[in-house]
Amino acid sequence: MKKRKDSTAELPQVAATIKDVAELSRVSIATVSRVMNNIGVVNPETEKRVRAAIATLDYRRNNVARALKMRSTRTIGFICPDLSNIFFTEIVDRIENILGPLGYSLVVCSSAHSVDEEKRKVSILLDRNVDGIIAAPAGNAHDAFSPCARAHVPVVFIDRVVPGASYDVVLTDNHRGAYEATEALIREGHRKIGFLGGTLDVYTTRERLAGYEQALQDNGITVDERFLFFGGMSLGDGSLLMRKALSQDDAPEAYFLVNELVHVGASAYLLEEVPLAERSRIVFASFDYMHYAPLLRFCHYAVAQQVAAIGAEAAALIRRRIDGDRAGFPANIMLKPEIKVMINNGGIISNPEFLPVGLGKKTAFRDSAGVAKD
Repeated sequence: MKKRKDSTAELPQVAATIKDVAELSRVSIATVSRVMNNIGVVNPETEKRVRAAIATLDYRRNNVARALKMRSTRTIGFICPDLSNIFFTEIVDRIENILGPLGYSLVVCSSAHSVDEEKRKVSILLDRNVDGIIAAPAGNAHDAFSPCARAHVPVVFIDRVVPGASYDVVLTDNHRGAYEATEALIREGHRKIGFLGGTLDVYTTRERLAGYEQALQDNGITVDERFLFFGGMSLGDGSLLMRKALSQDDAPEAYFLVNELVHVGASAYLLEEVPLAERSRIVFASFDYMHYAPLLRFCHYAVAQQVAAIGAEAAALIRRRIDGDRAGFPANIMLKPEIKVMINNGGIISNPEFLPVGLGKKTAFRDSAGVAKD
């Protein structure tokens, strides 16, 4: 066994090896390996001695060496545009809850909405020999993930697709969610509705814009490009775009917001910068429903994505691909969103499929004319 330095020495102790464990427990290295990997039959007394030696020496397996031998690191990379977006962190949490008990660890990265940064993070993950990558692409450039194919590392996209790319993908029906939320504003009587947030190089923005525009057109409203305010998907973007929208003389009083961060940023701007009489007329419908949504007082409707299901589907897909199962490739899983109605904020249940939030009393479904139905 390697000679250890006194515990009071300033230099770190030499790490124990599997050979040290074998010597201390008076067994072979093969027996220690069987105990640690829970394979084969080991005498209970022998196993007890081995585990006691592991504890005494504080032995930790060299997973890097093991990974090189097994050609698997049991790690999965996760890349998203913005880690401050709760939508993505909740997906990470769901994936971790599923894959963690199976022995996998996640390496979580942000692309900061930059394709160049995304390429750098992909390179870092491949250098770490991850077994697979789950990603929400930053833009339209699918070449960011081309090195993964060359390295035989499977990739599953969530939330977004990249034109011309052939990857498994788990999505929400963005078009449907935006359509229904916008139409809910129309049923309140709003005819002038702005679109706030996002950039057109991002799939979710394009799909949500298309749903918003179709809802207007189907209800006889011409899309007015003056009321389309693009510019990003962050808190700061929400604040800046809300300021820009309200600077117009004929600014809308109703808005569809592209995501939760833009929603929070726009709400903060109204509360901090806009007089009560003016801001009290503003109404929002927003993509993404988080648990604090009812606290955002301008929100009448929120599009709730099946976050847990997105994480579960992505976890199942990446496991199958890592295991070599190529059945159904490329998979395209589209999940239906739900419309949450903030009753206490003034939202109206104009569709029997809408889900009320914050009911103070029984609220009836109302048709497009505002007539209560059972």
